[in-house]
Amino acid sequence: MEEKALKTSVYVNENLVNELLEVPIDVDFTLPDYCGDISKIFKCKAVPRILSKAVNSKSIIIDGVVCITLIYCDKEGKLSSFEYQYPFNKTADVSVDISSANLCCKIKTEYINCRAVTGRKVDIHGAVGITVKAFKRKCTDIISDFDDDSVELKRGVTPATVPMGYAEKYLIIEEDIRISQGKPLVKSILRCDTAASVKETKVINGKAVVKGDMTVNILYCGEETDTPQCIKTVIPFSQIIDIIGITDECKCETKAEISFCEIKPKMSVSGENKGFTLNAKILLSSNSYCGNDIAVITDAFSKKYSADIKKDKVCFEKIAININENYTCKKTVNLDNDITSMVDLWCSVMPSTTKFENGDMTVSSSVLACMIVLNEEGNAQYLEKPIEFEYTYKTEIDTSGLYCEPQIEIISASYTIVSANSVEIVCELSINASVYEKNEIMLISEMTVNHEKPIQKNTDIALTVYFANEGEDIWDIARKYNSSVDEIMNINNLEADILQKSKMLLVPML
Repeated sequence: MEEKALKTSVYVNENLVNELLEVPIDVDFTLPDYCGDISKIFKCKAVPRILSKAVNSKSIIIDGVVCITLIYCDKEGKLSSFEYQYPFNKTADVSVDISSANLCCKIKTEYINCRAVTGRKVDIHGAVGITVKAFKRKCTDIISDFDDDSVELKRGVTPATVPMGYAEKYLIIEEDIRISQGKPLVKSILRCDTAASVKETKVINGKAVVKGDMTVNILYCGEETDTPQCIKTVIPFSQIIDIIGITDECKCETKAEISFCEIKPKMSVSGENKGFTLNAKILLSSNSYCGNDIAVITDAFSKKYSADIKKDKVCFEKIAININENYTCKKTVNLDNDITSMVDLWCSVMPSTTKFENGDMTVSSSVLACMIVLNEEGNAQYLEKPIEFEYTYKTEIDTSGLYCEPQIEIISASYTIVSANSVEIVCELSINASVYEKNEIMLISEMTVNHEKPIQKNTDIALTVYFANEGEDIWDIARKYNSSVDEIMNINNLEADILQKSKMLLVPML
């Protein structure tokens, strides 16, 4: 008999590279003449950004910059700062050819230490970690049917998911930020914090329409005042990303990352700094999947002949849930010493862990609250307090096989002084998370039946007795005796292929 195997192509994302690269920070610099001498360093902030990335056969090239902000108290007791741009280039060799792969990179500061060598010179050491993932769409041919009367097939339907593509697009934002009436004119910028978050992604044929917000927090020194001033603003953005083949039935995971940001005082025609100019570049990355249930064969055997069967593990991933929510983290923290006022407050998110249990997704992390305060003597001090939080989302689906890498950004931070040694801190977070469902299944990719090599059977009996246990699968029994599932179920009047209780079965010896 001529064998006819019907094959179906399935597509999955194949991970080629998943590595953590380290970029050392080793620099010293001298403050410019317009900056005051250092009396005490409060904080050295390091914000790394990736400016460009590329692949070249078996190499990954990343160019970036670490924006180092030194916040300190000068000899006159005034709060001051200086920003230093530390450029870097990282080239990493890999073992496979990734010239046609998608490249996804995430960057974060591992640690940063600084010390004042003199009142004008600063020595800084630290490291930046870059998580690099390279992947591409892989096609695997599986057997979905086999035309041979001697072959028993275990059929099924699996919720296959087709990765449609990964796309990136840069969005340029140019904005003038005006100071509100009554606030002093700008003398110098002390600190800037920016974050970008995706609020919504709509899929229209061939396009992903992305909407989000860029939040900007600026602390500046005003003219004719020693009290630092704070400006907060939210800049909405929208962008269209072209992704060939996606439809409104597809789901996208879209993330936003600031790859460049420059904020400067803006001078009016009268020569006064009445606001700021912002120039930023946001990288939008979108990963899309479309669902498509397919007929598969998960197992097979020949009832009469020797058969050679090859199986491949196929891992289907799909986006089960898209989460774009704001979450408020609030806590009253106790301080080590009494204070009279808060000069500045900003927060940063520490690494998080995600757990799935009882239908819930729980993200556990902490916010590091950074404070510059005045003590009872009127001297400025720097304090840090971690604020732990748990964000819980009810998935309402089976949480086995789920995973998620949430993106958490700080939107705003505020405070209320409760007493001389306690402060209530309120931090609003943006949580952007796509929950993925992972389904690994062994599928038949190749099968041949040797009709010239019959299976050795005992032909003296037509039936054999088998004592089955509760929970046994009729398929496993039929495979053991090279019998037929349908025949076993018919002879024993079975309605389900999984036995509900222990039972003696008659197995036909075909």
